Amino acid sequence: MKKLVVVALASMSAMGIVQAQSDVTLYGVLDGGITVSKLKGDDTKVQMSNGNLYGNRWGLKGTEELGGGNYVGFVLEQGFKMSSGAEHKTGKAFSRQTTLKVGGQWGEIGLGRFGGLGSDLGSYSMLGGTPLMTGYSILGDMYGSFYLTDRYDNSIVYVSPNFGGWKLQMMYSNGVTGDDSKWSKNGHYYGVGVAYDSGALKTNLIYEVLDNKNKKQIDGSNYKATQLLNLGMSYDFGTIKIYGAYELAIHSSLPGVDWKKYEAGTDVIPPILQSTGKGANFNAFSLGASAPLWGGTLMGQTQYAFGKVKDKMNPNISGEDKFNTFSIGAAYVYPISKRTGLYSYGGWSTAGKAAKLVNDLRGWTGIFGMYHRF
Repeated sequence: MKKLVVVALASMSAMGIVQAQSDVTLYGVLDGGITVSKLKGDDTKVQMSNGNLYGNRWGLKGTEELGGGNYVGFVLEQGFKMSSGAEHKTGKAFSRQTTLKVGGQWGEIGLGRFGGLGSDLGSYSMLGGTPLMTGYSILGDMYGSFYLTDRYDNSIVYVSPNFGGWKLQMMYSNGVTGDDSKWSKNGHYYGVGVAYDSGALKTNLIYEVLDNKNKKQIDGSNYKATQLLNLGMSYDFGTIKIYGAYELAIHSSLPGVDWKKYEAGTDVIPPILQSTGKGANFNAFSLGASAPLWGGTLMGQTQYAFGKVKDKMNPNISGEDKFNTFSIGAAYVYPISKRTGLYSYGGWSTAGKAAKLVNDLRGWTGIFGMYHRF
């Protein structure tokens, strides 16, 4: 009997040691609500909406200390639709992020699938400069006037140590469209960014390139590389926080376009979006503010973009090559506990000249919802 007790105590002790050394966390977010919206030329819709404030997800993350300040860690994160349980992206077990990382006093290197530096997606995004960012709806958030990068497979990123508030990041991906072709035929992503954080003041400067080599294989057109320069800032005065953001986009797709419905073949691509390789050049601006109110946070932002479509075919079809977009959005978030909160949102967007052909940019939306973190 004594031997059994000793063995049991030894086993429990060993388990305690393992648990103490292991740092693995299960986490997630559930976010759903009711959305009322109307796009130009479409009927008013009342729908259950998913992931308005936070994308619905569950994940595993953990680290192991290697000694000397070095560590190994991982992130596995899957997205889903709360209303149906469907996958966030078909065919991917962890569609939002899969990352193996190693770091220390010299910085951090990450490998896997994650968002670009200016994407507002995942662990390595540096994007800032607005209170609403890319939440709630295209009709009122950054997507309405800015062209932002996406998540990419086969990526590698380096994050420098913090130097007096300054941080440098560099990222490369050979997986914009997969890596099953030779290097010269794959789409590639390149990004470099620097950020400063003093507590009250936060700034970021990000330069990204998508070489679009993969698109040439689709229709034979000589696609130009997309170049994006993003600048963001915010300053917290205590009673109010102000934000500002700017983007220069060269040979880019138009902002605010829901490409999923065109890729699915459910809608005909408007002529303004039918690129022959040169895309559009434009400037985008955003101003915003947030402030505590009645135990919650009130946020608002507005954005404007103007530019010119460079593809020769589009002016001939639409009769116009210049375009502009304008949108405004406001939200109120009220936490009812440390992990649960309620939110409401209203957004309105319009577009001028050539962009009038893109109904995604013209309409209004209202949302009421709830989130819960675990």
